[in-house]
Amino acid sequence: MSSASLIAASTPRQDATKPKSRAATSLVSSWHNAMAQAMATRGLCLQSLLEQLGLDETEPDPRVLSDAYSSAWELAAARTGDAAIGLSVPAHPLVALGLLAHLVLSARDLGDALQYILRFSALLSPAVCMDLQRGDEQCLLQVEILKGLQPPPMQRYDFIANVLLQSLNWATNVRVRPLHVDYPFAAPQDMDPWLKAFGCELRFGAESFCIAFATADLATPIPTANAGVATLCERSAQQAMVQRGGSIQVRVRQLLTQELPKGDPKREAIAAMLNMSERTLQRRLLEESTSFNKLLDETRRELAATYLKRGSISPTEMSFALGFADPSNFYRACKRWFGHSPSRLRSLA
Repeated sequence: MSSASLIAASTPRQDATKPKSRAATSLVSSWHNAMAQAMATRGLCLQSLLEQLGLDETEPDPRVLSDAYSSAWELAAARTGDAAIGLSVPAHPLVALGLLAHLVLSARDLGDALQYILRFSALLSPAVCMDLQRGDEQCLLQVEILKGLQPPPMQRYDFIANVLLQSLNWATNVRVRPLHVDYPFAAPQDMDPWLKAFGCELRFGAESFCIAFATADLATPIPTANAGVATLCERSAQQAMVQRGGSIQVRVRQLLTQELPKGDPKREAIAAMLNMSERTLQRRLLEESTSFNKLLDETRRELAATYLKRGSISPTEMSFALGFADPSNFYRACKRWFGHSPSRLRSLA
Protein backbone atom coordinates (compact mmCIF):
# COMPACT_ATOMS: atom_id res chain seq x y z
CA MET A 1 0.00 0.00 0.00
CA SER A 2 1.36 3.44 -0.92
CA SER A 3 1.99 6.19 1.63
CA ALA A 4 -0.89 8.18 0.14
CA SER A 5 -3.24 5.22 0.70
CA LEU A 6 -2.02 4.71 4.26
CA ILE A 7 -2.52 8.39 5.05
CA ALA A 8 -5.94 8.48 3.42
CA ALA A 9 -7.05 5.40 5.32
CA SER A 10 -5.93 6.76 8.69
CA THR A 11 -7.15 10.34 8.22
CA PRO A 12 -10.84 10.98 9.02
CA ARG A 13 -12.87 12.03 6.01
CA GLN A 14 -13.89 15.67 5.99
CA ASP A 15 -17.59 16.40 6.37
CA ALA A 16 -18.90 17.54 3.00
CA THR A 17 -20.85 20.26 4.75
CA LYS A 18 -17.78 21.66 6.48
CA PRO A 19 -16.80 25.04 5.01
CA LYS A 20 -13.43 25.67 3.48
CA SER A 21 -11.27 28.02 5.52
CA ARG A 22 -11.90 31.61 4.59
CA ALA A 23 -11.91 34.97 6.29
CA ALA A 24 -15.03 35.44 8.39
CA THR A 25 -15.39 39.06 7.43
CA SER A 26 -17.84 41.07 5.40
CA LEU A 27 -19.05 44.61 5.07
CA VAL A 28 -22.57 43.18 4.97
CA SER A 29 -23.14 42.58 8.67
CA SER A 30 -25.76 43.45 11.25
CA TRP A 31 -23.53 46.00 12.96
CA HIS A 32 -22.59 47.56 9.63
CA ASN A 33 -26.23 48.06 8.69
CA ALA A 34 -27.06 49.46 12.12
CA MET A 35 -24.10 51.85 11.94
CA ALA A 36 -25.17 53.03 8.49
CA GLN A 37 -28.68 53.81 9.76
CA ALA A 38 -27.37 55.57 12.87
CA MET A 39 -24.95 57.74 10.91
CA ALA A 40 -27.68 58.57 8.39
CA THR A 41 -29.64 60.23 11.21
CA ARG A 42 -26.71 62.64 11.48
CA GLY A 43 -26.49 63.29 7.74
CA LEU A 44 -23.52 60.97 7.15
CA CYS A 45 -23.09 58.07 4.73
CA LEU A 46 -21.07 55.21 6.19
CA GLN A 47 -20.31 53.74 2.78
CA SER A 48 -18.93 57.07 1.58
CA LEU A 49 -16.76 57.37 4.67
CA LEU A 50 -15.34 53.88 4.14
CA GLU A 51 -14.67 54.62 0.47
CA GLN A 52 -12.89 57.85 1.41
CA LEU A 53 -10.72 55.79 3.75
CA GLY A 54 -9.78 53.57 0.81
CA LEU A 55 -11.42 50.39 2.09
CA ASP A 56 -11.94 47.62 -0.45
CA GLU A 57 -15.24 45.80 0.12
CA THR A 58 -13.51 42.48 -0.55
CA GLU A 59 -10.85 43.08 2.14
CA PRO A 60 -10.34 39.69 3.86
CA ASP A 61 -8.29 40.86 6.86
CA PRO A 62 -10.58 41.52 9.86
CA ARG A 63 -7.97 43.81 11.44
CA VAL A 64 -7.92 46.05 8.38
CA LEU A 65 -11.72 46.14 8.47
CA SER A 66 -11.73 46.95 12.17
CA ASP A 67 -9.31 49.83 11.63
CA ALA A 68 -11.54 51.15 8.84
CA TYR A 69 -14.60 51.21 11.11
CA SER A 70 -12.57 52.92 13.84
CA SER A 71 -11.43 55.58 11.38
CA ALA A 72 -15.01 56.01 10.13
CA TRP A 73 -16.24 56.77 13.67
CA GLU A 74 -13.37 59.20 14.23
CA LEU A 75 -14.16 60.91 10.92
CA ALA A 76 -17.86 61.07 11.84
CA ALA A 77 -17.03 62.69 15.20
CA ALA A 78 -14.73 65.22 13.50
CA ARG A 79 -17.25 66.17 10.82
CA THR A 80 -20.13 66.63 13.24
CA GLY A 81 -18.03 68.09 16.04
CA ASP A 82 -19.88 65.69 18.36
CA ALA A 83 -17.77 63.37 20.53
CA ALA A 84 -20.98 61.59 21.57
CA ILE A 85 -22.00 60.65 18.02
CA GLY A 86 -21.46 57.00 18.90
CA LEU A 87 -24.61 57.19 21.01
CA SER A 88 -26.68 57.66 17.83
CA VAL A 89 -29.06 54.76 17.18
CA PRO A 90 -30.60 53.16 14.06
CA ALA A 91 -34.31 53.35 13.28
CA HIS A 92 -34.85 50.25 15.41
CA PRO A 93 -32.23 48.79 17.80
CA LEU A 94 -32.97 45.19 16.74
CA VAL A 95 -31.49 46.00 13.31
CA ALA A 96 -28.09 45.48 14.93
CA LEU A 97 -28.99 41.91 15.91
CA GLY A 98 -29.88 40.79 12.40
CA LEU A 99 -31.06 37.18 12.32
CA LEU A 100 -30.39 36.94 16.08
CA ALA A 101 -33.30 39.31 16.75
CA HIS A 102 -35.84 36.47 16.65
CA LEU A 103 -33.62 34.34 18.88
CA VAL A 104 -33.39 37.13 21.46
CA LEU A 105 -37.13 37.76 21.35
CA SER A 106 -37.85 34.06 21.92
CA ALA A 107 -35.38 33.74 24.82
CA ARG A 108 -36.71 32.99 28.28
CA ASP A 109 -35.13 35.98 30.02
CA LEU A 110 -32.47 38.66 29.78
CA GLY A 111 -29.72 36.26 30.86
CA ASP A 112 -30.54 33.74 28.14
CA ALA A 113 -30.78 36.52 25.55
CA LEU A 114 -27.30 37.72 26.49
CA GLN A 115 -25.90 34.21 26.27
CA TYR A 116 -27.31 33.83 22.76
CA ILE A 117 -25.71 37.11 21.70
CA LEU A 118 -22.36 36.07 23.16
CA ARG A 119 -22.49 32.62 21.59
CA PHE A 120 -23.28 33.91 18.09
CA SER A 121 -21.47 37.26 18.25
CA ALA A 122 -19.50 36.37 15.09
CA LEU A 123 -22.76 36.72 13.13
CA LEU A 124 -23.09 40.31 14.32
CA SER A 125 -19.54 41.43 13.65
CA PRO A 126 -16.22 39.57 13.20
CA ALA A 127 -14.49 42.45 14.99
CA VAL A 128 -16.45 42.34 18.27
CA CYS A 129 -16.06 39.81 21.08
CA MET A 130 -18.11 39.75 24.28
CA ASP A 131 -17.85 37.78 27.50
CA LEU A 132 -20.12 37.61 30.56
CA GLN A 133 -18.67 37.04 34.01
CA ARG A 134 -21.35 36.15 36.55
CA GLY A 135 -21.06 36.96 40.24
CA ASP A 136 -23.44 36.67 43.19
CA GLU A 137 -24.33 40.35 43.16
CA GLN A 138 -23.32 41.60 39.75
CA CYS A 139 -22.37 40.41 36.27
CA LEU A 140 -19.81 42.04 34.01
CA LEU A 141 -20.39 42.12 30.26
CA GLN A 142 -16.96 42.74 28.77
CA VAL A 143 -16.70 44.05 25.20
CA GLU A 144 -13.51 43.81 23.18
CA ILE A 145 -12.96 45.20 19.70
CA LEU A 146 -10.39 43.70 17.36
CA LYS A 147 -7.35 45.96 17.21
CA GLY A 148 -5.39 46.49 14.03
CA LEU A 149 -2.83 49.27 13.74
CA GLN A 150 -4.90 51.72 15.77
CA PRO A 151 -6.89 51.48 19.01
CA PRO A 152 -10.70 51.60 18.62
CA PRO A 153 -12.12 55.03 19.55
CA MET A 154 -14.65 55.63 22.29
CA GLN A 155 -17.44 56.07 19.74
CA ARG A 156 -17.29 52.40 18.73
CA TYR A 157 -17.81 51.26 22.31
CA ASP A 158 -20.57 53.85 22.74
CA PHE A 159 -22.44 52.50 19.75
CA ILE A 160 -22.15 48.83 20.71
CA ALA A 161 -23.16 49.43 24.33
CA ASN A 162 -26.05 51.77 23.60
CA VAL A 163 -27.59 49.70 20.80
CA LEU A 164 -27.16 46.47 22.77
CA LEU A 165 -28.84 47.93 25.85
CA GLN A 166 -31.69 49.38 23.82
CA SER A 167 -32.20 46.05 22.07
CA LEU A 168 -32.39 44.17 25.37
CA ASN A 169 -34.69 46.77 26.91
CA TRP A 170 -36.96 46.59 23.87
CA ALA A 171 -37.07 42.78 24.11
CA THR A 172 -37.87 42.77 27.85
CA ASN A 173 -40.17 45.80 27.66
CA VAL A 174 -38.36 47.02 30.78
CA ARG A 175 -35.54 49.52 31.07
CA VAL A 176 -32.85 47.55 32.82
CA ARG A 177 -30.30 50.07 34.04
CA PRO A 178 -26.69 48.94 34.36
CA LEU A 179 -25.01 49.35 37.73
CA HIS A 180 -22.11 51.10 36.01
CA VAL A 181 -20.32 51.34 32.66
CA ASP A 182 -16.51 51.28 32.60
CA TYR A 183 -14.48 52.98 29.86
CA PRO A 184 -10.74 52.64 29.10
CA PHE A 185 -10.74 56.34 28.16
CA ALA A 186 -10.48 59.71 29.87
CA ALA A 187 -13.80 61.28 30.87
CA PRO A 188 -15.33 63.66 28.29
CA GLN A 189 -15.79 67.29 29.28
CA ASP A 190 -19.58 67.02 29.07
CA MET A 191 -20.85 63.67 30.34
CA ASP A 192 -24.56 64.53 30.01
CA PRO A 193 -25.10 62.56 26.75
CA TRP A 194 -23.66 59.40 28.32
CA LEU A 195 -25.54 59.84 31.60
CA LYS A 196 -28.77 60.26 29.64
CA ALA A 197 -28.08 57.21 27.46
CA PHE A 198 -27.08 54.80 30.22
CA GLY A 199 -28.68 56.26 33.34
CA CYS A 200 -25.98 54.88 35.63
CA GLU A 201 -22.54 55.56 37.09
CA LEU A 202 -19.80 56.04 34.51
CA ARG A 203 -16.25 55.02 35.33
CA PHE A 204 -13.39 56.25 33.18
CA GLY A 205 -9.74 55.21 33.06
CA ALA A 206 -10.66 51.52 33.46
CA GLU A 207 -8.51 48.68 32.11
CA SER A 208 -11.21 47.54 29.69
CA PHE A 209 -14.75 48.32 28.58
CA CYS A 210 -17.52 46.58 30.47
CA ILE A 211 -21.15 46.97 31.49
CA ALA A 212 -22.13 45.84 34.99
CA PHE A 213 -25.61 44.43 35.60
CA ALA A 214 -27.23 43.36 38.84
CA THR A 215 -27.26 39.56 38.70
CA ALA A 216 -30.93 39.58 39.70
CA ASP A 217 -31.75 41.62 36.56
CA LEU A 218 -30.69 38.73 34.32
CA ALA A 219 -33.87 36.96 35.41
CA THR A 220 -36.00 39.71 33.81
CA PRO A 221 -38.49 37.78 31.64
CA ILE A 222 -38.98 38.37 27.93
CA PRO A 223 -42.73 38.63 27.15
CA THR A 224 -42.38 36.99 23.72
CA ALA A 225 -40.47 33.95 25.07
CA ASN A 226 -41.14 30.75 23.13
CA ALA A 227 -38.99 27.65 23.67
CA GLY A 228 -40.00 26.07 20.34
CA VAL A 229 -39.15 29.19 18.35
CA ALA A 230 -35.90 29.58 20.28
CA THR A 231 -34.85 26.04 19.30
CA LEU A 232 -35.55 26.70 15.62
CA CYS A 233 -33.77 30.07 15.70
CA GLU A 234 -30.77 28.59 17.50
CA ARG A 235 -30.50 25.91 14.81
CA SER A 236 -30.62 28.57 12.09
CA ALA A 237 -27.92 30.60 13.86
CA GLN A 238 -25.68 27.54 14.11
CA GLN A 239 -26.09 26.85 10.40
CA ALA A 240 -25.36 30.49 9.58
CA MET A 241 -22.15 30.34 11.63
CA VAL A 242 -20.95 27.38 9.57
CA GLN A 243 -22.01 28.87 6.23
CA ARG A 244 -20.33 32.20 6.94
CA GLY A 245 -17.17 30.63 8.30
CA GLY A 246 -17.86 32.44 11.53
CA SER A 247 -17.39 29.50 13.86
CA ILE A 248 -14.53 29.88 16.30
CA GLN A 249 -12.95 26.56 15.33
CA VAL A 250 -12.66 27.68 11.69
CA ARG A 251 -10.91 30.86 12.80
CA VAL A 252 -8.63 28.93 15.17
CA ARG A 253 -7.66 26.51 12.40
CA GLN A 254 -6.78 29.44 10.14
CA LEU A 255 -4.52 30.95 12.78
CA LEU A 256 -2.92 27.61 13.66
CA THR A 257 -2.02 27.03 10.01
CA GLN A 258 -0.52 30.51 9.91
CA GLU A 259 1.40 30.23 13.19
CA LEU A 260 2.68 26.63 13.18
CA PRO A 261 5.84 27.36 11.15
CA LYS A 262 6.82 29.85 13.88
CA GLY A 263 6.77 27.22 16.63
CA ASP A 264 4.35 25.48 18.99
CA PRO A 265 1.25 27.76 19.10
CA LYS A 266 0.00 28.59 22.59
CA ARG A 267 -3.67 28.87 23.43
CA GLU A 268 -3.25 32.26 25.09
CA ALA A 269 -1.51 33.64 22.00
CA ILE A 270 -4.26 32.41 19.65
CA ALA A 271 -6.90 33.85 22.01
CA ALA A 272 -5.14 37.22 21.89
CA MET A 273 -5.12 37.14 18.09
CA LEU A 274 -8.88 36.55 18.21
CA ASN A 275 -9.19 39.52 20.56
CA MET A 276 -10.65 37.43 23.38
CA SER A 277 -9.54 36.03 26.71
CA GLU A 278 -8.21 32.48 27.00
CA ARG A 279 -11.25 31.65 29.12
CA THR A 280 -13.62 32.93 26.43
CA LEU A 281 -11.81 30.91 23.75
CA GLN A 282 -12.12 27.74 25.84
CA ARG A 283 -15.84 28.35 26.37
CA ARG A 284 -16.55 29.12 22.72
CA LEU A 285 -14.71 25.99 21.53
CA LEU A 286 -16.55 23.87 24.10
CA GLU A 287 -19.84 25.20 22.71
CA GLU A 288 -18.75 23.82 19.33
CA SER A 289 -17.88 20.44 20.93
CA THR A 290 -14.14 20.74 20.45
CA SER A 291 -11.02 22.04 22.21
CA PHE A 292 -7.83 23.89 21.41
CA ASN A 293 -5.63 20.81 21.80
CA LYS A 294 -7.92 18.77 19.55
CA LEU A 295 -7.86 21.44 16.83
CA LEU A 296 -4.08 21.74 17.10
CA ASP A 297 -3.64 18.00 16.70
CA GLU A 298 -6.12 17.81 13.79
CA THR A 299 -4.50 20.76 11.99
CA ARG A 300 -1.05 19.23 12.35
CA ARG A 301 -2.28 15.85 11.11
CA GLU A 302 -3.94 17.38 8.04
CA LEU A 303 -0.84 19.42 7.18
CA ALA A 304 1.41 16.39 7.77
CA ALA A 305 -0.70 14.35 5.36
CA THR A 306 -0.29 17.06 2.73
CA TYR A 307 3.49 17.29 3.23
CA LEU A 308 3.96 13.52 3.13
CA LYS A 309 1.96 13.18 -0.08
CA ARG A 310 4.10 15.85 -1.72
CA GLY A 311 7.33 14.19 -0.57
CA SER A 312 9.30 17.35 -1.32
CA ILE A 313 10.62 18.09 2.18
CA SER A 314 12.46 15.98 4.72
CA PRO A 315 10.84 14.68 7.95
CA THR A 316 12.96 17.10 9.96
CA GLU A 317 11.77 20.03 7.86
CA MET A 318 8.20 18.79 8.27
CA SER A 319 8.53 18.65 12.04
CA PHE A 320 9.58 22.29 12.23
CA ALA A 321 6.92 23.35 9.70
CA LEU A 322 4.35 21.75 12.03
CA GLY A 323 5.63 23.62 15.07
CA PHE A 324 7.38 20.71 16.79
CA ALA A 325 10.48 21.84 18.71
CA ASP A 326 11.88 18.29 18.66
CA PRO A 327 11.66 16.09 15.53
CA SER A 328 11.16 13.04 17.76
CA ASN A 329 7.78 14.45 18.80
CA PHE A 330 6.76 14.57 15.15
CA TYR A 331 7.86 10.97 14.65
CA ARG A 332 5.69 9.82 17.57
CA ALA A 333 2.72 11.89 16.37
CA CYS A 334 3.10 10.49 12.84
CA LYS A 335 2.98 6.90 14.10
CA ARG A 336 -0.13 7.76 16.16
CA TRP A 337 -1.84 9.41 13.18
CA PHE A 338 -0.86 7.07 10.35
CA GLY A 339 0.60 3.95 12.01
CA HIS A 340 4.07 4.45 10.50
CA SER A 341 7.05 6.76 10.91
CA PRO A 342 7.43 9.60 8.40
CA SER A 343 10.53 7.90 6.92
CA ARG A 344 8.54 4.70 6.33
CA LEU A 345 5.71 6.63 4.70
CA ARG A 346 8.16 8.44 2.43
CA SER A 347 9.75 5.13 1.37
CA LEU A 348 6.31 3.83 0.37
CA ALA A 349 5.59 6.86 -1.78
